[in-house]
Formats: sequence, C-alpha cells, structure tokens
Amino acid sequence: MKTKISLSIIGIFNILMSLVMAFAIKDIIPTMLTTQSQEAFRMVEIMHYGLFPAILIIGLICLLSRNTSLDTAKKILLSYIIGTSILMFVFFTIFINEPLMNFSIDMVIPDIIVYLISIIGFVKAK
Repeated sequence: MKTKISLSIIGIFNILMSLVMAFAIKDIIPTMLTTQSQEAFRMVEIMHYGLFPAILIIGLICLLSRNTSLDTAKKILLSYIIGTSILMFVFFTIFINEPLMNFSIDMVIPDIIVYLISIIGFVKAK
C-alpha cells in the first residue's frame, strides 16, 4: 500500500474528527455519558475543545506529509500506530469499565478501521 494513501486516509479522518469535536460535541455528549449532570456535560465539552487542536494537528501532519520520502512516511505511520495503540489501551481498559461513560466498541469502529489502515500502510509501505 502506498504510504500516500495511508497518510491521506488517516489525515482526512483526524481532520474530520477534530471538526466533530469542535462543532458537534454538544449534540453528542448525551450519548456518551450515563448521567444528566450538567457539570459532567460541561467537563466533557471542555475536554473535547482541548482535544480538537491536537487531533487537527495529527490530521494535518499526516495529510501534508503525504509526498514525503518513504522513510519519513513510515516514521509518521509508526508514530501514529504507537499513539493509537495507547489510545486503544485506554479505550478498552479504562473507558469500557467506567460507569459514568456509555462506552461501547461500536463507538470506536471508525478509529479501529483507521488504526488497521495505519498498520497495513506501515507493514506494506512502498
């Protein structure tokens, strides 16, 4: 798989996710939590506003580095794989056991698909 394709998919996905965090989080919060606490809603909202630029940066780095050398592209993919591995660990050890969160595997299927694309893109890089 060409690294350009992998980085493009990862980049676009992360840019879209960052925009959801920035502009649609208020609509999504009720499905994310098992409480109606306004303080909890506000905390989730604020945390997502903080995550928005970080996820945007990841997306832009991937998208804007599509035409880089194979060695550099593989390093970017490896960085994404390492970071997302930690994220998946958090999803499936902390979030899934948190009674305040309405977390299910269905919520992260797109993340898992892009994670697998990054692994395939790294292993089959050309």
